[in-house]
Amino acid sequence: MRTRQHCQRSALIAGGTLIALAASIGCAGCARSSSPSQDASKAGDPAETPRETLVRLIAARQAHAYRDMRTLILPQYAEQVINYLMAVDDFLLANRELCEYVRDQVGLGLAQNIDQSHMAANLEVLSPYVELLDEVVEGDVATVSFVVDNNLPVKRAELRRMGDTWRYDPGPGYAPELPQAFHRMARGLRQALQEIKSGRLSPQMLRDDPDLLVKEVEVRLLPGVKMLSRPNANSGGGD
Repeated sequence: MRTRQHCQRSALIAGGTLIALAASIGCAGCARSSSPSQDASKAGDPAETPRETLVRLIAARQAHAYRDMRTLILPQYAEQVINYLMAVDDFLLANRELCEYVRDQVGLGLAQNIDQSHMAANLEVLSPYVELLDEVVEGDVATVSFVVDNNLPVKRAELRRMGDTWRYDPGPGYAPELPQAFHRMARGLRQALQEIKSGRLSPQMLRDDPDLLVKEVEVRLLPGVKMLSRPNANSGGGD
């Protein structure tokens, strides 16, 4: 498994607001269904193990193959999960574009300080740098243990049998406000990048006063952050 050395991070919003929010929404799909899927059937043995199903799901996630992911997630949750992941990927793309431009035009230190990629570190088994461990099968329900970025505690992903296949069960909790918030924050980061490219925040200005960009990013992210803080954004699934 690949181990990542976390880069220096700045407290972009006082008190680590973004980090705290990321941790809370990262658990949006943690809650589990209390009963097996109604579509589950005992006809025939699954062609692959639960762990093998997650290997395919993770590979599809890394390739942004959302259509393939849909066939590996319980149908009642597939659209919610995929919409959420697409929004997160949009945010990560905007973050990468901004950080790369700042790194090339201003300097590595400032690029590291405004990097928000850590917000995607809490996506459960769909997080970056996941290592799958053991699986336990009990009838039509299976659990696969895993670690994220080689960090404890060990977590568990639940799968449910549907006919001769296993499907990942993320549980409820993906409120529609989550994708909207991440798309809004992605737009904010692109607006910050445009401020630099237009010259309103020139590279020389940012070299002289790096806090200018830190504050700009904070302002641009704030509308999306407020959306995340709404009650419905963190509701569902008993979270």
